Amino acid sequence: MAGEGDRQDRKEATKLFIAGALALILLVAMGAAGLYYATNMMGEADPFSEGLGLKNAAVISFAVSFVAILVMTVASGGDAILGELPFTIVGFLIFFVVFWLIIAWIF
Repeated sequence: MAGEGDRQDRKEATKLFIAGALALILLVAMGAAGLYYATNMMGEADPFSEGLGLKNAAVISFAVSFVAILVMTVASGGDAILGELPFTIVGFLIFFVVFWLIIAWIF
C-alpha cells in the first residue's frame, strides 16, 4: 500500500526522468545537426582556405555553449532553472564568448 509520500516521490521521479529524456533527445538532435553542419563545411574545404571566420564560429559556439549549460542545469537536478538563473545566464555568455573566440582562432 503506497502512502502519500511514495506517490509524491514517484511523481517527482517521473518528472525528472521525462526532463532527462527530453534533454538527451535534444542533445542527440543538436549533435546530429552539428555533425551535418560540420560535414557540409568540410566537404568543400580547401586546405589553404581562410578557415571558419567569426560568423560560423559564433553559430558553433552558441550550440556548444547551449548544450554545456543545458547539461549542467539537468545535472544539478533542475535547481539552476529558477534559483540561479542570473548565474546560468552569465555562465552561458562567458562560455559563448570563450568558445566563439577559441573556435575562430583555432579553425
